[in-house]
Amino acid sequence: MAFDDPPKSRIRAATALVIVGTFLAGAAAGAGALRWASPRRPPPPPPMGLPIRELGLSVEQEAKVTEITERHRDELDAILREMYPKVRAVNDEVEKEVRTVLTADQQKRLDELKARRPPPMPRGGPPPPGPPPPGGELPALPRRP
Repeated sequence: MAFDDPPKSRIRAATALVIVGTFLAGAAAGAGALRWASPRRPPPPPPMGLPIRELGLSVEQEAKVTEITERHRDELDAILREMYPKVRAVNDEVEKEVRTVLTADQQKRLDELKARRPPPMPRGGPPPPGPPPPGGELPALPRRP
């Protein structure tokens, strides 16, 4: 063994540090990529169209407003489920009439554009345009945690 050679224990320690460092760097990169790629949760809509976000509410006030809106969520869900089929029917009639004005190529293009629509948002808000969900009924809006 030459005098310049580092002892085996130092080589093992350096190797272990490299492996641990690589693992930590990979974990950090993976966590960052996951956070970057995950969909952003939109803020909940202001209750009943009130400009709540512009009032500068305290944390306590926000909690009380959230409790109030959650208490009325079932009522709003029921109204949306009742009205959605009516809105859908009117939209279908409008599309049917608009198609009579379009050329065959434009109708085909409209069908292609409708097929490429993004999937509906997973949280709250009005139902997206397009065909109703299977069963023709709106699912209940998810509850906030």
